Amino acid sequence: MAERSSFKEFYPALCGMEQKISTVEQYIRAVDYACRVLIDDSEDVQYSQKLWFRGLKNADYPLIPSIGRKGLNVEYELMFLSKFKARAFNCMDQIPIRGKDEVSEYWEWLFLMQYYGVPTRLLDWTEDALVALVFAVDQDATEEEKENDAAVWCLNPVVLNTAFTFHEYYPSGYIPNVHEKGVYDMFGPFRNSFQNKKPAAVYGPMNNAKSIVQRIAHTLFPYNVPLTDMRNLSDHSKYLYKITVDKDAKDSIVKQLKRYGINKSQLMPELSALAQTIVDQDF
Repeated sequence: MAERSSFKEFYPALCGMEQKISTVEQYIRAVDYACRVLIDDSEDVQYSQKLWFRGLKNADYPLIPSIGRKGLNVEYELMFLSKFKARAFNCMDQIPIRGKDEVSEYWEWLFLMQYYGVPTRLLDWTEDALVALVFAVDQDATEEEKENDAAVWCLNPVVLNTAFTFHEYYPSGYIPNVHEKGVYDMFGPFRNSFQNKKPAAVYGPMNNAKSIVQRIAHTLFPYNVPLTDMRNLSDHSKYLYKITVDKDAKDSIVKQLKRYGINKSQLMPELSALAQTIVDQDF
């Protein structure tokens, strides 16, 4: 018998509820609902809109980058960058730094740090809703994460960026590449007169296979102490929507995704992930 959907599932906002799912089918419908809620058809938003997604293994985790967690703040960033550049020297033949000037080189190093897990002001998102779901129900989780609901956050990056004008010839809502001058002026590695707590949606260098496979995009946070959790921004409901994943359904969703040919190891283009894929297919 086909699964029937309740009124509450389709219209959570009208019922004063948070959208909560326990199957892949419910998740797809929730994403469709998020699109209806978040995509702004008004003339004020002049760019084509699509959502970005972020999967969290614990629904209570904040929407804040790693350099704003565990007692860190943005003032550590340049120290981390200095140490990383100095100690990466012996690996330079493996590191794709192609910056042609100081600004471009800064962003190349920052994104490389993010890739290898050094805390930065970058927060990763994906343009693929199913990729986010895979990471939300990832079985490589702590006991606390397993005991709590997971979540996928949906973001409209164009609406988020209506707060910024990166170029006089582009209207607000434009999603820039980090190499553009306006991004460095507003979000570079220094304090400036730009008073802002909100991150901007940006595209960065696609200089590794993981970024390409996972279709990674980013929000870049300003040089503020402390950083502000995106959930606490006063207008967050205009561009953020949360889909909660029932903790008791995580294993069944993983199995469902696997039946569809979707699993985490496919999204990690490394030999260890390839080995795990082979094992998973046979056992």
